[in-house]
Amino acid sequence: MDFEFSSGLIALAGIIPLTIIYLLRPRPKNIILPSLMFVRRISQNKLDSRRTLNKRITDPLFYLQLLALIFLAAALAGPLIDDVKADAQKVIIIMDSSASMTAPDRIDEARSIAIDSLGQENTITAAETIPVMIARGLDEKDAEKVINGMEARNTPSDIPKAILTAINEKESEHGKIIVVSDFETWEGRAPETYIRIANTKNIELEFRQVGNKTVNYAIVDGYLKDSNDGTYEYTCTIRNFNNRSAKLDVQLESNPGTAYGSKVSNSVQLSEYGSQQIKFSKIPQGISIVKILNEDSITCDNIAYISIPETKPKKILVLTDTDQNVSKSPLITAISLLPDVHVDVQKDLPDKLAEYDTIIINSRYKSLSSGAVKKILAYAQGGKDLIVIGNECLYDSSAMHGLYPILPVDIKSVEKEGGQTIETVGSGINIFDDVSFSEVYLHKLLVTIPKKDAAVLVEAEGTGPLVCMQNIKEGTVTYIGFSDTTGADAWNNFATTPTYPVFWAKLLKYMWGIEDISETNVNTGRYQAFDQTIKIKTPTETVSSDFVYYDECGIYELNQKTIAANLYDSGESNTFTERRLNLTGENSAIQKEDLHTASPDRPRKYLIYALICLLIVESAVMLRRKII
Repeated sequence: MDFEFSSGLIALAGIIPLTIIYLLRPRPKNIILPSLMFVRRISQNKLDSRRTLNKRITDPLFYLQLLALIFLAAALAGPLIDDVKADAQKVIIIMDSSASMTAPDRIDEARSIAIDSLGQENTITAAETIPVMIARGLDEKDAEKVINGMEARNTPSDIPKAILTAINEKESEHGKIIVVSDFETWEGRAPETYIRIANTKNIELEFRQVGNKTVNYAIVDGYLKDSNDGTYEYTCTIRNFNNRSAKLDVQLESNPGTAYGSKVSNSVQLSEYGSQQIKFSKIPQGISIVKILNEDSITCDNIAYISIPETKPKKILVLTDTDQNVSKSPLITAISLLPDVHVDVQKDLPDKLAEYDTIIINSRYKSLSSGAVKKILAYAQGGKDLIVIGNECLYDSSAMHGLYPILPVDIKSVEKEGGQTIETVGSGINIFDDVSFSEVYLHKLLVTIPKKDAAVLVEAEGTGPLVCMQNIKEGTVTYIGFSDTTGADAWNNFATTPTYPVFWAKLLKYMWGIEDISETNVNTGRYQAFDQTIKIKTPTETVSSDFVYYDECGIYELNQKTIAANLYDSGESNTFTERRLNLTGENSAIQKEDLHTASPDRPRKYLIYALICLLIVESAVMLRRKII
């Protein structure tokens, strides 16, 4: 055994005088004195007995003091032991699950290495754009099942973030982190840095590389430009990750699977490691797909999906008790400015409601009939869009109370004192980024409370939501707390501000799923949260969630929105690299970094505890014998 200070063992020499003292020490005797004549002789015998060595030491106090000397010497010397075992009990597996791992056999090799590295207690993490913890605290058998079920996704990877997350876990101390990756891309600090960071926390960090260089071609970039004629121009960059030139066949297919679909083919000659841009014009609204038809290692980067929102003509029914022949209300004026929107203003509910995409109820004085309210309820529950303006009639009329079950808010009272601060919240911050509420003054409004699962977009401090919506099947019911009445008895001045038409344009486009082109074409690895649970159709499944993570290339449908997700990452597509990670200078092999920290702290601590206990027992014995 090694010691921190071997010279501390010199203290063991104290055993010699301790032994001699106990050997020379006379044994106590019971002396009977029948007469005084034997006193001198007995005294002489006692003196002689002091000089006689005892052959045996039976005093337990000797052994207590002997152990105390041994523990003291050992504590001074400081025996060294390893703080971390070679085969750690706690193992954190970080598996690269990015797009480059979809190359042939890479994910299978990664699974095999991860299973061989399992310990008694295992945590499994997938390294994607964000670290995704799959499972924690599994035994070897359960961890193997989890690893066998893992698949590579179509996202970039952030290995450093996953490593730092694992290192910062309190449970990782005195454990082992094993990173299994092809290391095609590495952002942040050099790998050696993370090893040193891990070692400072008594964590062993091991890198295991998988994958050999393979041929791959990829669409590494793409963007759309509006042609101002209802179509778009798409420009993409195609790259050859190979040391040989290649001729690639590229095809654009618009609106696949429809009667009006079309295909356009092109070809490009690329030199070794070369790249070139291709343009496609007259891309119509809807879904289009650009494909590299040549076979290679990774399939997700051979396809680029394009989503151009379809702007179909919309028909809006406005139910109002305002006489439009006298003057149009600000609401009618604002929505009439929208392109491809037909506005029908009525005082009574028409018979054919199915032909309207959206109904707006803006009744201030005259209530709708009970029959009309029932038809509107059925209209909204059938998946259509309904907007209800908060006016006096909505609060006072018992017939209008029939709309309350489908409203996204509960109406409590009428607030007559103005001056509330108006602010956008949640998704409303992005939706109404061009709308200013700082000049809006509220004289009167309905006090409301949002219902469960309702999304609040605009609210007045202390009185509740002013814009709130909730999904019903495929449709949306929206409550607007801004009355558009003008004049002396106006509830607010919003209708007179310059951004009032912008507010309605933004709101209706959001309800109809008409997004900006940059919002319907995103890169994989992006994640987005929502104010409420929505139905999400991914390229492989349909789920209900308040969060979407674009981890697959393909088309996502979020209620009425269609979003295209593409990889567009040259680092993940470059599978022809040979030496991706080098921890040992000239040697390109990934070597295990064993962590055996020899430390005297733990044994010395236990030895001192044992020494203290011995001294306490010794003191008790000596006190019992009245030696002290």
